[in-house]
This record gives sequence, structure tokens and C-alpha cells, in this order.
Amino acid sequence: MIEGLTLLLMMLFALLAIQASLIRIAVIHLAAFSVLTAFLYLQFAAPELALAEAAIGSGLVTLLYLAALKRNKVYTIAVLAEGHRYRSTDAYIHYVERLRAVREIRQFFERRELEPQFIFSEKTLEEALADSAFDLVIREEHDRLTAHGSSDSFVLEELEMVFQIHGTTHGVEVVRHDDVAAPEAHT
Repeated sequence: MIEGLTLLLMMLFALLAIQASLIRIAVIHLAAFSVLTAFLYLQFAAPELALAEAAIGSGLVTLLYLAALKRNKVYTIAVLAEGHRYRSTDAYIHYVERLRAVREIRQFFERRELEPQFIFSEKTLEEALADSAFDLVIREEHDRLTAHGSSDSFVLEELEMVFQIHGTTHGVEVVRHDDVAAPEAHT
């Protein structure tokens, strides 16, 4: 009975690892799969294999994967809402996250295995553009988004093409700035 339940859980975690949209989540699911495998070895009276699987499979391999993924680039996106008095509320943040263009931006970065990190900032546009912590600055004004970035940024060019392909250009404007240093994704 317990072996059957363990096998079902192993299948569940294997499917979750395959279907995970982020690599870090897939690694966590694989670690759980490995712990369940070690438990199954223990149930079948193979304690040496159980110890090896627990130590190597769920411990060492997971740490190696996570260490490698730490080098995965995080792309920091500032979201500005100048002139909105409700810009710091949860309702406003949920509103912006539901915008079609913001969902497309998130999917754009996830497909390229960049981790998008949205930061809702109280800064002005000039302050945000001068801040080297932001790789992209999005300004929301009355259901219209303006994406600001360096004129040298290949990401901005690709993002603009994605908006054109998906027909989102009527709600998004891409503005390139020559004086902004080409952003490097932060690790």
C-alpha cells in the first residue's frame, strides 16, 4: 500500500518537473522525486541504496543544479505609475500584473530563461532610468504602457517585435534612450 502511494507521488513529481515553467521549480520537484526514490529503496530493504540516493540524488545533485542556476540571469523591470495615487496598493499591483502587455513581457523573458523581477517603484522616470539596478523601465499611464530602455538593448528590440507579432502595439510604446547605459542582467 505504502509502496503504491510512493510510486504515485513519484509520478506526480516527475510530471510536475516536466511541466514546470521555471527551471528552479523543476529542480525542487526533482529533489522531491529523489527523496521519494530513497524512501522506496528503504521500503524494499535496500538501506545502502536509500542512503546513496538521499545523499547524492536529493542532496548533492540538487545543490549542484541550484548553484548552476544561481548564474541564471535575473532581469529587473521597474514599473512606474507616476500620477496614480493608488500605485502602492495591492489592487494596483494586481491590476498591472493582469495587463496583457505585462503578461507578454513575463512570458518573453521566461521563454529565454531569464527570470523577470518586477519592482513597483515610486521613482520618477528620470530617476529610474538613471538607476543601474533596473534593466527595463515600464511606465503605466491610463491603460497604456511605455517601455524605456537603452537604444543598444537587444532585449528591447526583441520585445518590440513580440508586441508587433502579438498585436499589442496599440497599448505599448517602446522608447529607446541613448544616454542609458546598456543594462546587464543581474545575478
